[in-house]
Formats: sequence, C-alpha cells, structure tokens
Amino acid sequence: MTSPPPLNGQRISRVALAGMILAGVGIALFIGLWIVLGQAGLEAVPRLIASMCIPPGVIAVILGVYVLFFRGSPK
Repeated sequence: MTSPPPLNGQRISRVALAGMILAGVGIALFIGLWIVLGQAGLEAVPRLIASMCIPPGVIAVILGVYVLFFRGSPK
C-alpha cells in the first residue's frame, strides 16, 4: 500500500478560505431571501423552506461551474 501524500499547508489554507466564503454566501442568501420573501407577503413556513433550500442549490451551482470550467485536468 502506498502512503498518502503529505499535507500541503497552502492548499489547506485555500480550501478553508473557500469554505468560509461559501458559508458567507449561504448565510447572506438565507438572510436576503428571508427578508425579500417576507416583504413579498409569504408566510413563515414557505419563507423558511425557500430560504433553507435555495442557498445550497446556489452553492452547488458555484462549485459545479468551478469544477467544470476552472479546475485543471487531473495529471
């Protein structure tokens, strides 16, 4: 069996930063949707469901675009 590659501190830092940015995007989308949908007159349950389901979908689209178009091909 081969041993796993050594940890790369720079890569871990980039991944942590990307995770924090995506978490911030998710939180901002939740709050924004909650406010906008509340002003549109929706009741609490539909607002909550939409605000909980849309941000993960947006994050998935962001990650999908990154993987498809910006990530280098494996070597």
